[in-house]
Amino acid sequence: MRPIPRLPLAGALALTLLLPACSNSDVQYGKSPDTTNYGAPLQQAAESERAYQTQQLYGPVSHNNKQLAYSRVLSNEVAALNGVNTAIVMTTDQNAYVALMIDNSATGTKRTGKETNNQGTNVGIYNVERPTDDTMSSNKLNNGANNYETAIHHDLLTHRFKQTIAERIRMMQPQLLDVYISANRDFVNTMNNYAQESWKGQPLEPYLPQFNQMVEQIFGTAQLLPKP
Repeated sequence: MRPIPRLPLAGALALTLLLPACSNSDVQYGKSPDTTNYGAPLQQAAESERAYQTQQLYGPVSHNNKQLAYSRVLSNEVAALNGVNTAIVMTTDQNAYVALMIDNSATGTKRTGKETNNQGTNVGIYNVERPTDDTMSSNKLNNGANNYETAIHHDLLTHRFKQTIAERIRMMQPQLLDVYISANRDFVNTMNNYAQESWKGQPLEPYLPQFNQMVEQIFGTAQLLPKP
């Protein structure tokens, strides 16, 4: 049996230098640490270019969608971003609509303080309609008590936070005309109901009239949005 030839010391050292460095710190699972600050001041003019609700800058604004489908892939992509706990993404023939709940894995996601009551000290905190009952309706993903954060209006989410979400969606599906993002509690709960129907294998087209009316109410049709 022939012996395995040994590399000269210099050659072995050179080969070692060519190998990619790898350490435990290079491996990340799930979301990265809480270092993202979506509320930091914009550094460049290019950062103010919107990737979301662009039609509301250039018009005309229309939510007359003809198709409706739940996207598991896009939902998972958005949910993996820092600052997002839960994401439900619906796609139509032209747009993507994102309902989300916010967690504490990033700062600067909202412009205002907390909207959700997390004290959990009162009986019936999970069911405000029935104070003596601690159960929560299965149709509600968020009822404002002991849940992740919501925001009643989409303008309460910071520009960079929405921008990051919209850019991720456009990277996955560049053919989309526009992206609409909201953490409104009613919006989250309704989108969750649509997602449950999709998981059962039910078509969502029967919900289109209701959906179009809802997103028009949530996002409006005004052609001018406030600057980031």
